[in-house]
Amino acid sequence: MNSGSYNNETMARAGIPYDDINWYEIEGQPFGPASKFNVIVFNDANNIVDVEGPVAIGGSFYSPRGFSAGFDRDKGSRNANYSPDLVRFLVGGNVAMSEPLVVVGHAVVGGSFDAGEGSTYLIGKSGRSDEIENLKILYQADGGSQYWTPTDKGNHYLVPSYDVPRYIPASRIRADLFKFFNDAKESIGYYNNCIGDLTPNGNVIDNYHEWILRGNDPVQNVFLIDVRPDGLINKGIRAEVPQGSTVIVRLRTGSDAHLQYGVYGEESKANRTLYVFEDASNIYMEKSSDIWGSILAPQAMFHAHPTGGHVSGNAALGFFAVNPASGFEFHYYPFVGGVMCQELEPEPEPTPEPTPCPTCPEPEPCPTCPACPKPEPCPTCPKPEPCPKPESCPTCPKPEPCPKPEPCPTCPKPEPCPTCPACPEPEPCPTCPACPEPEPCPTCPACPEPEPCPTCPACPACPECPRQKPCPVCKECLIKPDIITGCIWGCRCGDYHEWEVELYKRCNDIDTLLFCIHVCGCGNFEFAAPYEGCYILKVRLTENCRNTFWCKPMITFSNIGVASFMID
Repeated sequence: MNSGSYNNETMARAGIPYDDINWYEIEGQPFGPASKFNVIVFNDANNIVDVEGPVAIGGSFYSPRGFSAGFDRDKGSRNANYSPDLVRFLVGGNVAMSEPLVVVGHAVVGGSFDAGEGSTYLIGKSGRSDEIENLKILYQADGGSQYWTPTDKGNHYLVPSYDVPRYIPASRIRADLFKFFNDAKESIGYYNNCIGDLTPNGNVIDNYHEWILRGNDPVQNVFLIDVRPDGLINKGIRAEVPQGSTVIVRLRTGSDAHLQYGVYGEESKANRTLYVFEDASNIYMEKSSDIWGSILAPQAMFHAHPTGGHVSGNAALGFFAVNPASGFEFHYYPFVGGVMCQELEPEPEPTPEPTPCPTCPEPEPCPTCPACPKPEPCPTCPKPEPCPKPESCPTCPKPEPCPKPEPCPTCPKPEPCPTCPACPEPEPCPTCPACPEPEPCPTCPACPEPEPCPTCPACPACPECPRQKPCPVCKECLIKPDIITGCIWGCRCGDYHEWEVELYKRCNDIDTLLFCIHVCGCGNFEFAAPYEGCYILKVRLTENCRNTFWCKPMITFSNIGVASFMID
């Protein structure tokens, strides 16, 4: 499988529209709309450095470092998946970061927001003429610079945060993030419990260094690995199943699961593999591991390894924590869904007991006949009526037979291709005319002898007439005042870097930052500054770029419209 191509196709649709942050059920998809997020954490998370796809955090997010989301896995291709409306950084609580937040998409936060200078969002174009004005409204911030504006970068817009931290408050777009995460937790929790009731239909072969999962179902293969009470997952996991079928691994570990092996699963089956931690409250990655597949553990806290590792799939977690220096990552291989989850059979309703027959009354005794010449015979007592029979259950109607499928229409025969016309014979090329003979050059006439200069008459002083000076040629002014524009063409080392371009104003030996923009690789920059003043332009590599002796930016300026200007 070409992972780069697969990633580009899926990443273009990853995220959730900022004007429709609601939860919708998706049949057969345990992650629901969260399948469009690389990871969803229902409570707090911290110190994540890079998520290839979008991220959703129901609680708060804290980090002393920077954070990036939505960038392509193949960094060499530089193929950013821009979108005009998809949110790829969604946090229900507060955000507190010491370094910049960079997202290919929108950032929506329900609580407070604080991130480092240089936070940037790359937004795709929709073709609407008012898109920049709409971005200004979405990302407006109190205390922001009057010169702040999104930048048109050709194939996308760049929303910078060089003056104050900028983001989209959830209240501004009327998004109920509390309800969204509650609905998500309820839906994903239902599937988590339902999958726990699936009957295993495959065998687990326990070898010395790996568990081999063997199943024959062409659609869905379910396996159970029980490592209680220690919870040690210290072997690899490899599936031998029909191509294209789903692999569901139910893991019973007890309260603490301990991941102590290097590789789980295979990249070729990552988007069809689901690991369900049924009873774990904590998942400890005690060895830097590569997990190929999605994780369903909405009740557990995931402790990532201090040095790195990755999860390549969707992940639904209760909490997430990792060391601030870790290089742990999430890669976007979304789970395809199609899970056939057994519904819990409802308890049968008790059969109602038949109503008992009423007790028939005793017949009254016959009256005594009076004395008479001829006694009349006693009347016959009526027989008591029989008890009514209990009503029988009604007969269930037979279901109507399924309608027969309509026969497929006969495909029309394709029309024969028209006969190609005969090509006309090419016309013969015209014969070039003979070039005329060049005429002989005329003989130059002899130059006349110069006339002798006239002798000045005698006079006290013969002043010399002054020569008239030619008028100076006025040059067109090509400099636009109050504007500084230029372009970074790359780095002398030939590698790809990201740059911070800052403009300072110097007054009384004090430098005051006016503007700061982020340039990825190469790109233009433009600043508006009053003509009178002394300005300094500083170009620096971003902190996440490796600096060498040969790393120098290549800069050209197309306009410097200020009185005094320097480059540091």
